Amino acid sequence: MSQATMPLMPASAVGRRIRQERLERNLTQTELARQIGIQQSDLSRMEKGEYRVPLDVLFRILQTFQISFSEFFEDGRRGLTERESALLRSFRMLSEDAQAEVEAFVEFKIARESGGSAR
Repeated sequence: MSQATMPLMPASAVGRRIRQERLERNLTQTELARQIGIQQSDLSRMEKGEYRVPLDVLFRILQTFQISFSEFFEDGRRGLTERESALLRSFRMLSEDAQAEVEAFVEFKIARESGGSAR
């Protein structure tokens, strides 16, 4: 797809999305800015759409939020209920070991509810 035909997300929409994701994680602008290595004032301007988000900064933001480009730009959680979204946010806050325990427990519950046959 050429750049001319590629749909662009306005800087203001990118900024709103960053702010939404930041607030869902209960992060202040100062905390997020520190985690991604920029000034809080720059993050504020990005969230307001006054300043375009550089690609390297966007990569750091997505890494901090632990979300993919598709989740960020296409809202990959579109089909999730609020309860499912909250569960996913909580899961992402766990360590890798704790996430593995949750996955094992979910598989156990699925097998138990389906009469003992694992998926």
